[in-house]
Amino acid sequence: MEGALPEFIAAQMKGIVGIEIEIETIDGKWKVSQNRPLADRQGLAEGLSAIDRTAAAEMAELVRRYSKQ
Repeated sequence: MEGALPEFIAAQMKGIVGIEIEIETIDGKWKVSQNRPLADRQGLAEGLSAIDRTAAAEMAELVRRYSKQ
């Protein structure tokens, strides 16, 4: 919005509506490349393990764990 005319910003602001939604339940799916060939899953786990981040290492472990099933 930097550089936009004040009139343009004012017109856009009129179109913004805020809502609030109460979340009662959340359903999710567990997806760690189980549908991929074993070689793909192994490559993914190796690639994730090479990343210096805790979340990547945790994801790599999940891919390895669910690749055994």
